[in-house]
Amino acid sequence: MRKMRTFIAVNIPVEIKQALQEEIDRLRALIRGESVRWVRSEGIHLTLKFLGEISNSSLGEIHQTLEREAEKHPPGTLRVGGFGCFPNRHKPRVLWIGITEDKGTLALVQSSIHEKLIPLGFEKEGRPFHPHLTLGRLRRNVSKSELSQLQDVVNEFVVGQIGQFEVREIRLIESILKPSGAEYSTLGEYTLGSKGDG
Repeated sequence: MRKMRTFIAVNIPVEIKQALQEEIDRLRALIRGESVRWVRSEGIHLTLKFLGEISNSSLGEIHQTLEREAEKHPPGTLRVGGFGCFPNRHKPRVLWIGITEDKGTLALVQSSIHEKLIPLGFEKEGRPFHPHLTLGRLRRNVSKSELSQLQDVVNEFVVGQIGQFEVREIRLIESILKPSGAEYSTLGEYTLGSKGDG
């Protein structure tokens, strides 16, 4: 039985990815050494839930659940901007750009999907949903001087609003890990608000 490493996400428009790449380049120029593993901008997604490894046999139920939940919620507009780190700027493990929205549609979609997937055997999230787009992750075994320099950079780094886009669908995506980095394949697309459209 084939196992697939999967997650649920919103696709990011090309022009937003280009703007994210500019911010990655700007950060990369400021941070010395190889302390950060940068993501490839073409692979950036807005992850709603990481499912981990699933089998072919569970795909049908997941498809039905996502279709049902997506159609309950209308499309929404997301604004991209603002820079931050997880867990915080003093201990920067993940560097990201934020996502904000006025109507909270995305949070509602994420919450409802999350609840409906628990009976299918997926774990309850231990932390609140914080929509973000990851730019890079701190490598292990970073020296104290590299960490100190990185902290100086992230404390000063500012990102304004770099764009906005409308979310009309969510996707189930397979992540195929390769030596050159992850490759992504869409397993399903689910249109938001399809129940109320006609």
